[in-house]
This record gives sequence, structure tokens and C-alpha cells, in this order.
Amino acid sequence: MIMVVRIQYLYEVRKLTAIIIVAVYLFGATEASQLLKLPILVQHYYEHKAGNTSVTLTRFLQMHYMGHDDNDNDNLRDMQLPFKTMNDCCMIAFNSLPPQKIQISEMVTYEVQKEFTLLNDAAPFSISVEDIFQPPRIV
Repeated sequence: MIMVVRIQYLYEVRKLTAIIIVAVYLFGATEASQLLKLPILVQHYYEHKAGNTSVTLTRFLQMHYMGHDDNDNDNLRDMQLPFKTMNDCCMIAFNSLPPQKIQISEMVTYEVQKEFTLLNDAAPFSISVEDIFQPPRIV
């Protein structure tokens, strides 16, 4: 019974550790940190709703994300909304591979024959390029 409880506890700790590591990676290396600004989006929507009760959520999102922004003199507040500005994104990657054993062996060299003869041509080529453009001869 005690062993089962310990295994269950270790499983939960591993799961929690994996979730924390993935969350740290996502918020540090991607734009997922913008999701933390969602409460600002909700607050700003309610601010617009208090000023103009006819503003719907789709109209609000159109105003702020599709470029149809009314001149409501809250540009600084608008820039605090998620996905309006890009934050500096930093990614740290590391690779921990076990050391590899390097073997250096002697390189084998082969001698290449530099002279060769073509079996199809018994005589050297005697026609030059200029000979092609002459009239035919009678032999």
C-alpha cells in the first residue's frame, strides 16, 4: 500500500514538473506570454462599454485589431492589449549529449592512373574547327 502511494506521488510530481517546464518554455520562447494580458483586454472592453453601450465585442475587436480604431484618445491603453506589440522573444536551447569517443584512423590513398588511351580513336584528331566551313573537295 505504501509503495503504491509513493509511485502515485512520484507520478504526480513528474507531471507537475513537466507542466511547469513546458509553461516556462512557452512563455519565454513564444508569444504565449501575450495571453497573460487577457484581463487587460476584458477591462478595456468594459471601459468602452461604459462609454458607449452600443459597442459589441466584435465591434470592439474590430476597432482594436482590424485598424478601424475610433479616435478615443486611449492609444497608450490600446498598446497594452494582447498581440498589439511584439515583446522581445528569447529562446535558450541546450543539448546535453554524452561525450563521443573519437577514432582517428590512417587514411588509405589510392594511386590513380593519369595516362589513358581511347580505344575508339587510333589516330589523333586532325580536323580543326575552321575546316568545317570550307566547300567540299573532290578526292
